[in-house]
Amino acid sequence: MPLTPRINIRRVRRIVRVFYELGFGAWIRRLKLHYIVPLHKRWMRFFRRKEEIPCPMETEIGEYMRDLPVHLRLACERLGGTFVKFGQMLSLRGDLVGQSVADELRKLQDRVPSFSVQEAKATIERELGKPIKILFKNFTETPVGSASLAQVHHAVLPNGREVAVKILRPGIENLVRQDIVILQWVARLLEDHLAFTRSYQPRKVIDEFAEWTTRELNLLNEAVNIEHFRKLYEGEEDILIPGVVWEYTSRRVLTTEFSHGIPMDDLAKYREVRSSRKKIAALGVRLVVRQYFEHGFFHGDPHPGNFFVLPNNRVCLHDFGIVGRIDTKTRRELIGCYVDFLEKDAEGAIDHVLHLAKTDAASDIDGFRREVTGILEQWFYAPTAGERLSTAFYKMVISGGAHGIIFPSNIVLLAKAIVTTESMALLLDPAFDIAGELKPYLNRLLTFELKPEKLAKRGRELLLDSANILDDIPDAARTLLKLAEKEEVGVRLETREFLDIKREIDRQSDIRMLTLLFVADLLATAVLLHLEGIERIGGVPIAFLGILFGAALGVMVLMKIKKRAD
Repeated sequence: MPLTPRINIRRVRRIVRVFYELGFGAWIRRLKLHYIVPLHKRWMRFFRRKEEIPCPMETEIGEYMRDLPVHLRLACERLGGTFVKFGQMLSLRGDLVGQSVADELRKLQDRVPSFSVQEAKATIERELGKPIKILFKNFTETPVGSASLAQVHHAVLPNGREVAVKILRPGIENLVRQDIVILQWVARLLEDHLAFTRSYQPRKVIDEFAEWTTRELNLLNEAVNIEHFRKLYEGEEDILIPGVVWEYTSRRVLTTEFSHGIPMDDLAKYREVRSSRKKIAALGVRLVVRQYFEHGFFHGDPHPGNFFVLPNNRVCLHDFGIVGRIDTKTRRELIGCYVDFLEKDAEGAIDHVLHLAKTDAASDIDGFRREVTGILEQWFYAPTAGERLSTAFYKMVISGGAHGIIFPSNIVLLAKAIVTTESMALLLDPAFDIAGELKPYLNRLLTFELKPEKLAKRGRELLLDSANILDDIPDAARTLLKLAEKEEVGVRLETREFLDIKREIDRQSDIRMLTLLFVADLLATAVLLHLEGIERIGGVPIAFLGILFGAALGVMVLMKIKKRAD
């Protein structure tokens, strides 16, 4: 297969050679890439075929999984940069790559040798347009941290303010772009030549990785994320989000306030910062849980190195390159799921989880329910087995892949982040009970979501959406008629098909009528709840009568729908 002009041939050879040397020869031959491997390498490998990792369809899948995880991690380490980041992302997707691969890839360390201070200074001067001596009173030449995409230096501004300066690694943008193009090309090859990979959607996985990494390569995105978090926790004295120094920030340079603290897992130094491990554990969980269930905007990598403990039981967050977002509907499903968890309602929890996932005709819903019920019952009834609440939820999510049920990346990211958060809390306080912390909090949230004002607002939004749909119908009908006049639309209906369509249209009309009746009754009831002086009729609360009336109408329409469906 010819390579597209955009692909860096030299980089492709390097990648293929590394995987070939690590035993992926069978895979490379199946993908028709063996011609890229130097002849002498192929000749040497010919005598060591037994050491190769078998490719599915040549052996059982369970057999190839035995050696693949370690070799895949080694390949990512040798290729560095983009592949380390990609391996770390795959470590979050146990639902796609299998838990053994995810566990092994979690060992990847995003620590690489730092680049020279001369290159760092040159990037800063080019981006900010001034010499280092004018920009900073002091600039520490040894970086305080170095990763595959960037490194951080401590500095002091002319006004004496301490800052952390994050600088992109020179040339990293071009390298990442090249590697992403290659990964996208390989994803197409996988789907074309290895049919079993299609259900794991390699193209979609690479596209998500490309989106995440591209955003990380523009430090202005991280600056915006920081300001978003600062707004969420504005006025809270025990939570610090370092502010952005905007005049010292660009696409390749990010300057923020410098915070003096200790990593959250540095247990020996808690006395130095006069902080209680139990209080920090509770604060850390409260901080993170609010991001999931209230804000819908959460830190994507809440490991201890990104959480600093400050004096007097305060917490500081760092590294906002990866964040997750969930919409209001998803937050409500998560709240419902965790409430059912805590009430030991396995069926309800599974229903909520399935609402978060993507399913199709090939999805094994019943098999998923059976497996997940076993996971939940272990947490419900065998607390001594060591199963945690967060781990149970994570296992639910990652078990979907085996049943053709795929969860969005933000849900998988959130599930993994909750596991990390609970693990961090238990490290600080082994007696920490996350279920006990969550139950009253989620009940308060649920009560808030069911307030008449909130329900009335959602009802108004539903009515507006329905009105917009009705407004669109005439235009859509006119367009359809024009196409029919031009003979651009052909319709052939059998009598039976026509009757089926008619029934479906009638059923949809009844459903809309039910929705409008329910919303109208909901709005009326919400208004009556706020009226004074006519709260009861014959001793019965008027709001209760409204609810009964709405329920009666709903039952009548449901009976009509059922009768028509039969």
